[in-house]
Amino acid sequence: MNNIMMISEELLKTYTAINDNVQTDELRYCILTSQNIQIQETLGTNLYNKMLDLIRTGDISLPGNSNYKNLLDIYIQPALINYSYAMALDNFMVKFMSVGLVQNRSEQGNAIDFKTFQYLKSNAKDQAEFSDNLLRRHLIFRSGLYPEYNNGNLNDGQLPPETKTAFASSITLPGTGYYWRKKIGSNNFNALGALCCGSQFPTWYGHSTNS
Repeated sequence: MNNIMMISEELLKTYTAINDNVQTDELRYCILTSQNIQIQETLGTNLYNKMLDLIRTGDISLPGNSNYKNLLDIYIQPALINYSYAMALDNFMVKFMSVGLVQNRSEQGNAIDFKTFQYLKSNAKDQAEFSDNLLRRHLIFRSGLYPEYNNGNLNDGQLPPETKTAFASSITLPGTGYYWRKKIGSNNFNALGALCCGSQFPTWYGHSTNS
């Protein structure tokens, strides 16, 4: 697994409920796994590797790479923070010990019940998916700013960028087959916008002029 992180452990603590006394090595796995799975899926392997290279060399701060820096700061990091937090909730709920899985407990507090855990997990996941949708929408309408997004050869083990909605819950959003009020005798009327009918993009992306 690549050890270049798109957010720091300190940034994850700052913008979540994770306490400052949590050791950074406990969070590193959550960050690396979340970005390698969730962020790579959205960016595609080519753009994902480009971002990691710019972060590794420090070149992402150069004026010529301002588009990539904005992509990282404004779109990638908010999604990654919440994806990492959601994964951390699982890792801190239980620990894999020599005797098996055990639930964490502390002398300073009481362990939460499973219903509360589910609520926190669902809330973190919803926030991550919302930020991920903003990231995907930005990449679709501003793909020209990032040549690696649509270009390059994909070899074995590499992913193309995912353009579908990031929401994976039971709540679904209308897609290309959705028609709010179909006009009589017409298959092309949709009051929700130009991208709704006959488009590969679902309704929730909106129109390119509204991005």
